[in-house]
Amino acid sequence: MLYKLRIFLETNSDDVYRDIEIQDDATLEDLHNAIVNSFDFDGSEMASFYLTDEELNQGFEIPLFNMDDNKSNDNLMSGTLLKDVISEQNPNLLYVYDYLNMWRFLVNLMGTGEEAPGIEYPQVALAQGIRPEDPPEIDFTDQPDENDELFGDDDNPFGEFFGYDDSEWN
Repeated sequence: MLYKLRIFLETNSDDVYRDIEIQDDATLEDLHNAIVNSFDFDGSEMASFYLTDEELNQGFEIPLFNMDDNKSNDNLMSGTLLKDVISEQNPNLLYVYDYLNMWRFLVNLMGTGEEAPGIEYPQVALAQGIRPEDPPEIDFTDQPDENDELFGDDDNPFGEFFGYDDSEWN
């Protein structure tokens, strides 16, 4: 079966997206490569897909590489099939490319279909807009106000947070 996905790039302006057709038994790494190529990235940065709920809240991470020796390699992109994480019941994923610049994308299942003979998949079926040179600014409005007490004790900014109290300082 063929998945028809729309990959929206988060921008501060015009709609920038790519429609990608890909087999449902392709891996998330295959989709990652298709996204990277379709948006003209060089592919040298880290990336992850995230499962979402109906409100598109970021959930379980599926990374390109395992950066934690204590975790198994079972949930990597290379071992995760598209059909196992996206469906008509769960039509969305979040995708982040380049953790320093934070290029963020919404992956949406638009529909399914049958493969056409002689076509090599994945393929970009439609490209709308041009990727900006720089990612959009991240809005940190939910961050604490500078007047908020982060640690609760102005005299000892480390306080109980690090297990110290004022009497332990030399």
